[in-house]
Amino acid sequence: MKNLHKPVMLKEVISYIPPQKSINIIDATFGGGGYSRAILKNFNVSELLAIDRDPISKILSKDISLKFKNFSLVNDKFSNIDKIVKDSRLKNKKFDVILYDLGTSSNQIDISKRGFSFSKEGPLNMQMGQDTRNAFEIVNKYDEKNLAKIIFDYGEERYSRIIAKEIVKNRKIKFIETTTELSDIIKQSIPKKIYLKKNIHPATKTFQALRIYVNDELNELKTSLKKTINILNPNGLILVVSFQSLEDRVVKDFFNHNSGKRWRSSRHYPELPDNMATQLKIITKKPLVPKDSEILINPRSRSAKLRVAKKI
Repeated sequence: MKNLHKPVMLKEVISYIPPQKSINIIDATFGGGGYSRAILKNFNVSELLAIDRDPISKILSKDISLKFKNFSLVNDKFSNIDKIVKDSRLKNKKFDVILYDLGTSSNQIDISKRGFSFSKEGPLNMQMGQDTRNAFEIVNKYDEKNLAKIIFDYGEERYSRIIAKEIVKNRKIKFIETTTELSDIIKQSIPKKIYLKKNIHPATKTFQALRIYVNDELNELKTSLKKTINILNPNGLILVVSFQSLEDRVVKDFFNHNSGKRWRSSRHYPELPDNMATQLKIITKKPLVPKDSEILINPRSRSAKLRVAKKI
């Protein structure tokens, strides 16, 4: 199987890896293994534990497993990160780096049968692993109100109600079975001048919303981040590359809450005191973003943000 994924902001990510001491690392979103390969090749790694819920990660990790005996991969959700460590050969270890690369990988988007892409014909699926629900079920069985809420809450799509209404109208005629069928319905629901002005595909936000909902991505991330502190060494680092505002907000809030920083639940309310113990120090005061040269080579990196925090 050809590995299509390019790790985003690789230089920036590895610039935070401790260069001299022997380290234990968790690559919590193995994907195509780009970060793991670079880290194993260039650093003094005692153990690297990789996690990925997608079954194809086992195929994509074969070359690493053969070359590096200090590498292991577990097919599971990263929300189970503590249990994964406990059940591994590293159960008595603490970690120096925990790395997350959020969102979908090119290996998911570019394989049409996975159903992630609005530009490639494929079944409405969008499952990253063996999840209990899929996009077909949501699009064809959820009522209009719930559909609109999902599209608005997880896609931040202002035309969510119109899109939901059009989906329901079309599925009364026949089930919406493919990604391109859904994409065409969404395109017809949004004024042409709106998406031409923004220069993004009109189905982008709705497909994002469905993918996040199918895979429960935000709750998975919140759960996993909470568990990182207990399995990190003192001065251990959490590095997170995010690709859209909702997941970046989860990371930002987690870092703020655990660093003693004052925060706002909304811009309309005053700053709130935080009674949580200070357990982290924020390293990146503002998130790092890709250089123009990287965006030119890999346009999918354009929305990436890297945030880093250190355990105190």
